[in-house]
Amino acid sequence: MEGTEPQLEHTMRHTPSLFLSLLMLGACGGSTDGTVNPEMALSRFDSCAAMEDHLTESFLFSLTNSYGHFGGIEEDIAVDSADSSGGGDSAPKEYSTTNVQEKGVDEADLVKTDGEHVYVLTNGVLSIIDSWPASEAELIGELDLESIGRDGYVSEDMFLFEDRILVFSREWSERASIDKDADIMVEERTTWVSQTGLIVIDISDRSAPKVVQEKLVDGNLVSARMIGSDVYTVLSNRMSMPSEVYSAMDDIPWWIWESMFDGLYSDGVADRLETREKLKGIFRPMIAAAVSSRGAEAFLPQITHEDGSTEAALSCTDILHSMEISDPGLTTVAHIDLADDEVSISAEATGVMMGSSTVYASQENLYVAQSSYGWWDGISPIERETRIHRVALDGDRSRYEATGVVGGYLHNQFSMSEHKGMLRVATTYDDWWWGTDGDDELTGNNVFILDATQSQMGLIGAVTGLAPGERIYSTRFQGDRAFMVTFVQIDPLFTLDLSNPTAPEAVGELKIPGYSSYLHPIGEDHVLGVGMDGDWDGRISGVAISLFDVSDFSDPTQQDQLTLECDDSWSEALWNHHAILVYGDIVAIPAYGYTRSDADEFSDDWGGYSYESGLVVAEIDVDSGLERRGFVNHRPLVEEVYCDGEGEGCDSSYVPQMRRSLVIEGHLFSISELGVMVSKVDDPETPLTMVPLL
Repeated sequence: MEGTEPQLEHTMRHTPSLFLSLLMLGACGGSTDGTVNPEMALSRFDSCAAMEDHLTESFLFSLTNSYGHFGGIEEDIAVDSADSSGGGDSAPKEYSTTNVQEKGVDEADLVKTDGEHVYVLTNGVLSIIDSWPASEAELIGELDLESIGRDGYVSEDMFLFEDRILVFSREWSERASIDKDADIMVEERTTWVSQTGLIVIDISDRSAPKVVQEKLVDGNLVSARMIGSDVYTVLSNRMSMPSEVYSAMDDIPWWIWESMFDGLYSDGVADRLETREKLKGIFRPMIAAAVSSRGAEAFLPQITHEDGSTEAALSCTDILHSMEISDPGLTTVAHIDLADDEVSISAEATGVMMGSSTVYASQENLYVAQSSYGWWDGISPIERETRIHRVALDGDRSRYEATGVVGGYLHNQFSMSEHKGMLRVATTYDDWWWGTDGDDELTGNNVFILDATQSQMGLIGAVTGLAPGERIYSTRFQGDRAFMVTFVQIDPLFTLDLSNPTAPEAVGELKIPGYSSYLHPIGEDHVLGVGMDGDWDGRISGVAISLFDVSDFSDPTQQDQLTLECDDSWSEALWNHHAILVYGDIVAIPAYGYTRSDADEFSDDWGGYSYESGLVVAEIDVDSGLERRGFVNHRPLVEEVYCDGEGEGCDSSYVPQMRRSLVIEGHLFSISELGVMVSKVDDPETPLTMVPLL
C-alpha cells in the first residue's frame, strides 16, 4: 500500500403469518457415546398445575445453583393499573448475495441486494440505493426506524423477499403480574421483559418504504433463517424468578451462601449438597406459592400487537418438556411468511422446553444445540455434553422431531451440517470449567455423525481425540468431506473423510503458524481460509487470507497467503462470516489496524500512528495463488461528506468503519458506516461514484 495504508505481505508457501413454536427444553441426561437417555424423551404438560410444579423445581434449581444469577428478576416498580420495484430488461443478471452456510438458506444481515437495488441497515435507518447502472448509483429512499417511538433499538439484521423487508429490533417492556386467584393486578410486582420486534416493510415503492406491520414477541433474538419466503426466527427467553423470592434471599445468612458457592475447586461436595437440600427446603414452598399465585400462563411468551394488546403464544398443554429439571429457559421458533398478502400472527403453537446457544438450518430442518453448562448444577462433575434438537421446517407446521447428544461443545453454526439424512457435529471436548486435563478418548476435538432420521438421533460413527489441548477455531463440511482448524500455538488444518459414516477418519494434517477462523471451499481442490497469521511460537501478527491446496486430501498444503501487515490489525470477518465476500475469483474482507504515518493530516497524538479501516480485495487463482487487487478505504467519502467535497487540506480525522462488500456485474460496492463507494472489481481503489448515508 502507498502512504499510510496497511501493507499486504504476499508469501507463497508450500509447507505440509407469524407462527410461534415455543421450545421449552429442560436438561436431560445422555452419554457421550451418542446413546440418548430415556429421560430425554419429551411429553406434554397435561395441565397448568403440572407446569407450575415443573417451574417451581426449575426456579429452585436456578436459585440453589447460581444464587439467582441465571434468568431474570422481577423489579419492584409501582405500576399504574390504568396504564395497564421491479426491474427492467436491462437489470443486472449477476450479483453476489449474503455469504451463508447452506445454499438456499438465507441468513439475516445488514446488507441485501436484488441487483437493481442495495439495501443497507445501519444506525436504525434503512437506506435504499438504486444500484444499476452501478456508475450512477444513488440514494433513492430512506426509512428511519428508530424514530417511530420504540423503547429499544433496531438490530443490524434483515431479510429481503421481493417487495418486502423484514427487520428485527431489540425491545424491553414492563409487564405487571396478575394474581390469578383474585384476578387483580398486583401492585409493585412488575417484570422487565425482553422482546424481539418483527418489522415488515413494504418496498414496492423503493423511494417510499413504509412499515406495514410490527409485532413484538417475547425473547431475545438468537438467530434467523429464510427459506423461500418462510422466515424462521429463534428466540431465547429467560423466565423471571418471582421478586419476593429474591427479597427473602436477603434473610439467609451470608455464610450459608458462601458455603454453597465458594471453594468449588476443593473438596466438600457432600457438605455443599447437604446445604443445598436445606436451602431447597426453605425456598420450595415460597417459590411454589409465588408461581401458583401468578399461574403458569404468566411465564409463557406473549405476542404484543401494534395497539398494545397482547395474546398468549400458546397454552400450558402445548408445551413439551423433559423429565429432568434444569435452569428455566424458553426457546421460541417464530415463523412468518413474507409472501402472504396479509402478514398475520397466529396464536396456535406447539412447544418444547429448552435453552439454546447454537443454531444451524438445512432446507428441511432447524437444529438448536444446548451445551451442558446450561444445566450444570454447580457442584457435580460437569458432563461436557451438547444436546441437539431437530425441528422439521414446513411453514407454519414446524414441529419438534428428534434429540441427540454428543460429547463436548460446539464452536459455532458451522460445527453442524446435515447430509444425506445424517447430522455431522464437530466439538471440542475439554475440562475447560475446572482447568484440568481430560484423560478419555474424547479429549481434544471430534466429529460425530448422527442418524438424523430417527426420533433419537443415535451415533453412527465418530472421529475423536484430535489435537488434545487445543480447541476448534473453524470447521467446514463439504459433501463427504470436512475441514477443521484447531489452534493453541500453531494451526493444524485437518482433512476428514466422512464417505463411510460408520468409520470416518482424519486423513491429513497441515501445521502452520496462525489460524483460520473461517473456511470456504473453492471447488473440490482448494479451501480459502480467513484468520490471523502468526509465528511458530504462537504470536499473532495480522489478519490473513490463506489458500489451501487439498487436491491431495491426505497431504494438504498452504499454497499462498496475504497478510495485513500493521499493528493490532483485526477484522469483523474473524467472527462474522457475513462480512466475507467470496464471489467468482474475488475475495474481500473488511480489515482494521494502526499504521505509522508521516502525513500530518492522518497522524494522531499517539506518536505518528494512524487508524485505518478498509476493504482488502484479492483475486483467487487456483494455479498461481492469491493476487492483491487493492485496499479500499472510504477517505474519499469522508472528504465528500465532512469537507463539502473539497479534499484539499481537509483535516477530518474521521475513519469510517468498513462493514461489507458486494459485486454487481463486475462492479465492487464497498459499504461502510458512512456510505457506499462503487468501483470496478479490477480497479477497486478508484471510485466511480459515492453514496453518503449520513
